[in-house]
Amino acid sequence: MFEVVVTVGLLTIMVLIMEGTIEATRRAERRLDAVRRVTERGERITYELLDEVNSSHKLFGGDAIGLAYLDALDLTRNPIVPSARLPHIDEINPLAPDAKDDPHTGNALLFVREAAAAPAVADPATGATRHIDLYRFVCVYPRATTRRLILDPPIKTARDLIVWRSVRFANHAQLLEILDDDERRSVAADLVNRFGIDHTWDPNEPVDAAFFLMDGLGTLSASPSTSMLIDEDMDESTGGRLLHGNVQLARTNKADFHRRSLMTNDDPTVWAPDGFEVKIVGISGSRRVWMHLVVETPGGKGVVGVQAGTVIASPRDL
Repeated sequence: MFEVVVTVGLLTIMVLIMEGTIEATRRAERRLDAVRRVTERGERITYELLDEVNSSHKLFGGDAIGLAYLDALDLTRNPIVPSARLPHIDEINPLAPDAKDDPHTGNALLFVREAAAAPAVADPATGATRHIDLYRFVCVYPRATTRRLILDPPIKTARDLIVWRSVRFANHAQLLEILDDDERRSVAADLVNRFGIDHTWDPNEPVDAAFFLMDGLGTLSASPSTSMLIDEDMDESTGGRLLHGNVQLARTNKADFHRRSLMTNDDPTVWAPDGFEVKIVGISGSRRVWMHLVVETPGGKGVVGVQAGTVIASPRDL
C-alpha cells in the first residue's frame, strides 16, 4: 500500500509538472503568434503611411484652414472620433516633444496627393490633348467601434485606423491657362464625361473659395462652391486598416513602455493620442512629418501582443 501511495504521488507530481509545462508552452506560442501578427500588421501600415505622406503635395494643420477642410470631408461611412485633432504645423522649432501648455501633436493627418494626370481632349477634330493634373485628399484618423478585442481589464471598445481617400479634383490654374474658350470647354467636358471629375481645385485658397464646378457641356463656374462637400472615393478608400486583422490602436498608458506617448505633453486625462501620434515641423517645401503608431492584438487570456513603430516622412509641400 505504501508503494502504491508513493507511486500515485509521484505520478500526480509528474502530471502537474507536465501540465504546467504544456500550458507554459501554449502560452508562449500564443504570445509569439500575437507578436508576429501585430508586428506584421503594424509595420505594414506604418510604411504604407510613410510612402503616402512622402508623395503628398500639401499638408493641412490644425489651423482654421485645415479644420475647415477637415469639416468638409464626407466621413459619414467611418466617423472620426470626437477627440481626434490635426497637428499644428511648427515652422520654428525642431522635431522634439511639445512644450508644456503648447500642444502641437495630433492624432489625425490630412494631406493631398497627386493622382495620375488626365489626358483630356482639347480638340476633338485633331485629337489633341491636354494633360491636366489631378489631386486626391487623404485623411488618416482613428475611429471608435463597438467591438472588444482584448477582454483583460480594463475592457475598452476597439479603435480602428481609417485611411480615407477622396474623389479626384482637377488643377484649377491649368484650366484657366487655356485661353481658347472652345479648347477649355472641350477639356472641361472631357474631364466630366470621361473621367468623372466635376470640380477643379485651387490649392492656394481656403475650402469655401477653392472648388469650382464643371458640367458636361464644359462650363467652368466663375464662382467657387461655398458649401463644398468633399466626397469619398469608394473604389480607392481602404477604410479600416487594423480591425479586420484583429488588431487595434493601443490606448495611451504613460506607465507602459510601448503604449506611452512620445511627443505630446497634454494631460492624459484631458487628451491622449491613443495609438497614433503625428507631429509636423519645418517650413513649406522642407517639412518633416513624424508618425508614431502603437497597435495591439489579443493572444488569449492574459496575453496581448503590442508593437510600436515610428517613421519620419519628408514630403514636398505646395
